[in-house]
Amino acid sequence: MIELRNVSKIYGQNTIALRNLNLNIQEKEFFVIYGPAGAGKSTTLRIIAGITQPTQGDVLRDGESILKVAPENRNMAMAFENYALYSHMSVYENLAFPLKASNYSKKDMDDRVQQVARILQITELLDRRPGFLSGGQRQRVSLGRCIVRPSGLYLLDEPIGHLDAKLRHRMRAELKAMAVDMNATVALVTTASREALAMGDHIAILRDGILEQVGTPEEIYSLPQNEFVASFVGEPPMSFLDVEPVQTDGSAALHITGSEMSLPVPSRVAQSLNGSTSGYKLGIRPNELSIASQQDEHHPTPGTVYILEPLGYCNIISVKVGDGTLRVVVDPTTRPGVDETIWVSLNGENIHLFYNEKAVVHPVEDQKVKLNHNHH
Repeated sequence: MIELRNVSKIYGQNTIALRNLNLNIQEKEFFVIYGPAGAGKSTTLRIIAGITQPTQGDVLRDGESILKVAPENRNMAMAFENYALYSHMSVYENLAFPLKASNYSKKDMDDRVQQVARILQITELLDRRPGFLSGGQRQRVSLGRCIVRPSGLYLLDEPIGHLDAKLRHRMRAELKAMAVDMNATVALVTTASREALAMGDHIAILRDGILEQVGTPEEIYSLPQNEFVASFVGEPPMSFLDVEPVQTDGSAALHITGSEMSLPVPSRVAQSLNGSTSGYKLGIRPNELSIASQQDEHHPTPGTVYILEPLGYCNIISVKVGDGTLRVVVDPTTRPGVDETIWVSLNGENIHLFYNEKAVVHPVEDQKVKLNHNHH
């Protein structure tokens, strides 16, 4: 179990890569560190590996500080995005190299190299040298070199970032299966939302060196703690509309800025309002909405079709509502015309509400995630 305690890293005079980061990575878990470029994800891995020293804070393994332990004595294996392969050696020799250092027998070494090559689909490249490989192939060899030797902790920095979509999809599943198979603890850095949700047992979301949220994929997706997490997790991302709390007929409602519409809200939403009239946004995930060509009790909110994106298995429709835009996922046969008026299932029950970027309330369905999670 790895623990980062109040870890900060400052480069030069004032480049702050990490501020007061606290993280726990449990034994045998697949831990994903996710965030935009420049968030401090790679710095976090390098600090765990011992390649970079934190400016302040501590790194513990099973409760003992490892700051003074040299990288090669930490029993960790690391694959960076910029694959450092030995150019004068074949792919086979590159893969076997870490095993030679660990005194493997010739047969065990060969078995292990062949097994890893199969998983990574590079069996036919074993005789080649890195100079004759594509970027994606080199990346797989470098990943193979990291995972070929059993290790207490695998640190993977965007290990499949250079692969094409189809291979990436397969490698996600393979990596996850391999981690389970090897009983391994894995910390993986990615900038891809799907990868984070598909692979992580827990996901830590970083932005500008600050930890925004840690949780299971379900928690991060359904109960985002702020607008940044809500907008950064999930494809297509959550849509937001500016709203203003108002009273209609003595009960609370949210008026959608730039429209005639006010959504009556249930008491649990009304109770979480703080009396301020500005600073509120409602958020809703594209797959939490449906549309209709006529107004009905399930589709009370009118909007205008702005863009239609056909993705084959679904269409994504952008609908202008007031001053904002909602995205809705619909089946591929639903194709309303641009500028057509449609009706959206937006109501006071199924919204995520944010105040000054912080989450105030989530839909009732999503609250169950929290409840279920607490019972285990």
